[in-house]
Amino acid sequence: MAEAGGSDPRVAAGGDAPAAAVAELLDPDRAAAAGAALGQLAAKLPGGGLLITASRLIEFNVRAAILLAPGLFRLDLTPQEETLGLYPRPLGPYAVDWRAGEETWDGYRDPKGPGPMELAGRFDVPGQPLAAWIHILSFTERDALATHFVAKCEIRPID
Repeated sequence: MAEAGGSDPRVAAGGDAPAAAVAELLDPDRAAAAGAALGQLAAKLPGGGLLITASRLIEFNVRAAILLAPGLFRLDLTPQEETLGLYPRPLGPYAVDWRAGEETWDGYRDPKGPGPMELAGRFDVPGQPLAAWIHILSFTERDALATHFVAKCEIRPID
């Protein structure tokens, strides 16, 4: 990646900087290696894009990473007895916008049990914006004072 205010060496060499940057961001080997400590797996999506999956048992009141998309974001979770802290942390220079439906805001406190949580993100990668869709399921282990999370993220180029 070029530094702010500098020129991109891929452009100077006649390469396609936006395409190369997007290919790097959507590289499943890179995502799997970066998230290996989290037990994260990654694969290329049919039609283009990246799929990242992970599952973790996280103790109450502990902040822990569950998904890591190098150059884009890291998603941390902090479960508590009746609430959940979600912390999407940007890891790149791109403007990002995260959104969640109202059912996700209160779904963790639903007396019938927590429903799936969904987040949608948009990364303004020059030349090829990317969309991220995160889906998280949770199962509380009250005896262990922890919550088991299963998460997946699809990252695709926006046409």
